[in-house]
Amino acid sequence: MRFLAAFFLVLVTACTSLPEPVPDSVPAQKQIYTQSQSHCLDLLTGFKRTVQAQRVQDAQLVWDPRFPHLAFDRFSLSMLSGLTSRASQQQWLAYVAHQAKMQRQAEYQNLPQKAGYQAQALESCAAQLVRYSQYHSMFWSVLSSNPPDFPSDYVTWQRVLGLYPISRYVAGPSIDKQKRHLISQFIQPADSDVIRYAVHEKPPLSRTQIRQWFEQAGNQSALNWPVLTEAQQQRLLQYYAPEVQVETRSRDDFPGQVKYVTSGQPSIITRTPSVYTHVSYTRFYGQTLMQLNYSLWFANRTARSSFDPYAGPFDGVLLRLTLDPDGQPYLLDSIHHCGCYHMVFALAPQLKFASLDNAVEWPVTLRIWSGESARQPAGKLAVTLSHGEHMIKDVRWSYSDDPTRPLTVLSYQQLRSLPASGNHHQSLFDQQGMLPESVRAERFYLWPFGIPSAGTQRQSGHHATAFIGQRHFDEPFLFETLFQKP
Repeated sequence: MRFLAAFFLVLVTACTSLPEPVPDSVPAQKQIYTQSQSHCLDLLTGFKRTVQAQRVQDAQLVWDPRFPHLAFDRFSLSMLSGLTSRASQQQWLAYVAHQAKMQRQAEYQNLPQKAGYQAQALESCAAQLVRYSQYHSMFWSVLSSNPPDFPSDYVTWQRVLGLYPISRYVAGPSIDKQKRHLISQFIQPADSDVIRYAVHEKPPLSRTQIRQWFEQAGNQSALNWPVLTEAQQQRLLQYYAPEVQVETRSRDDFPGQVKYVTSGQPSIITRTPSVYTHVSYTRFYGQTLMQLNYSLWFANRTARSSFDPYAGPFDGVLLRLTLDPDGQPYLLDSIHHCGCYHMVFALAPQLKFASLDNAVEWPVTLRIWSGESARQPAGKLAVTLSHGEHMIKDVRWSYSDDPTRPLTVLSYQQLRSLPASGNHHQSLFDQQGMLPESVRAERFYLWPFGIPSAGTQRQSGHHATAFIGQRHFDEPFLFETLFQKP
């Protein structure tokens, strides 16, 4: 009996794996680059080995030793087949180089022992390799013929041992019941104890000016990919930031700022209501659309009973606003930071949901009427969260000026390198992209569905959103599977 219990525990806890070790040698580098690049290749590759050895590798992006100056997300990898001109290659390369820079800066800052590496030297070498890559066909040939792979957040052997073909049918009714519960929230009024939060420092922007930004960015892109300046992105994030109403019955319902209060122990500081933002992109029937991401963090998900497998330390909600090609609100979707409770809200009348696909678990889908007219000014999106569980129970366009508590806007990038004790920095997430302090009891019975440590809060890029079938929150063609072509 003890052996079986130990074996079961190993199955549950050993489902995650460390990042693949950087090999001692990378023969492909000699194929792609010239001898003059060897110093920078060795420096950047050696840096990543040191990062792994000190266990501070960032999991948000994929790093490939053949291209040590770059880092990739699912979106950028999906663009490779369309890089048919020098202009498209340069735009794409600038994006993945910037992604790598953000990752490298976080990892460097998190290194306990930095001996042998200087941030300026790393960035100088990365820039040198980017310049080389732009104009050398061998780089593009290897990249397109054998691209990096962004690994799935589903573990096949878990599903095999968990008898997934049977488990999926057993779990189906429970999943459907949970969705009915989420939808039923929308016909229930919010509690009287509601606290409203909003970003108070709204930039002086108009919808007309935003359209001009997107038109100009589209004209400058060979990929029909609207990349705005950093300053424009920040103004957009603030301008479109939704008002968040939270039913509040305990301290678990105060959104706060993530900090390390002691070495290795993160906490939510509720005296500073905060929202963490970042920009992402998705592909939708020939268009590349910008997405504005807003993350809220709570200290706990409140237990509803003496044994609540879904309750525990840390809870987070991610609201993602996808803009249309003109930079106007198009659709909103949301998950908790565990990847759970995916909900999709169509904001534009031309969006029609596709037919259900029984092979993959379907998110909750709803339509939200804007109520706008030619004579009415643009409203702000308002989202209501329930107490304790922080489920979305209302999404609407608001035109009221009711008082709100200020939300401090912070960059999601900060979560990859937070100040810790002794002048050190530490990521909120481990090398698997998980927040270990947020593990849930539900992981013990949900492991047959192939998601390691189900219920644990996760880093961007690692949100598996379906127990039946497979779906990731950051899939580049996600919305083409959920909506008909407009």
